[in-house]
Amino acid sequence: MIFIFTYRNDVRKILIPYLHKLSPQQWDANAYHNTISWVIEHMAQTEDYWVFQIGLSEESRLSGSNLNPLEQYLQIRKETDQVLQSLQASDWDRLVDVPDFSDGWKPPSEPTIRWLFHHVYSHEAYHAGQIGVIARLNGFKGPLF
Repeated sequence: MIFIFTYRNDVRKILIPYLHKLSPQQWDANAYHNTISWVIEHMAQTEDYWVFQIGLSEESRLSGSNLNPLEQYLQIRKETDQVLQSLQASDWDRLVDVPDFSDGWKPPSEPTIRWLFHHVYSHEAYHAGQIGVIARLNGFKGPLF
């Protein structure tokens, strides 16, 4: 059922080649309150959290890993794609037990597996845009979105 999210790697087609070209200084430039390095790690850990810990009630795939943020970002999508390939049509409408967050956030619609994947991919797109802002605030070019 992976075809349902055909757009899932569109952001990555632009972002990953861009990230490979960054210098260590650009990864950690801090004219903004977050660095590109932090954002990439956050994106990877968030995908891990929602898909594996919340969606599947399994252990984190990244916890305790010695991977750098880019390696985490690449690795977690491989693992997520395996999940997508294994899902059956009957899985998409299964409800997900979303925890209560301290800031009161609640899902804007019924939290199903389908919603969870849309949430993960829209979160990634949001933060990819943030990376462009961070780059420009630090005085270098951002990804070509």
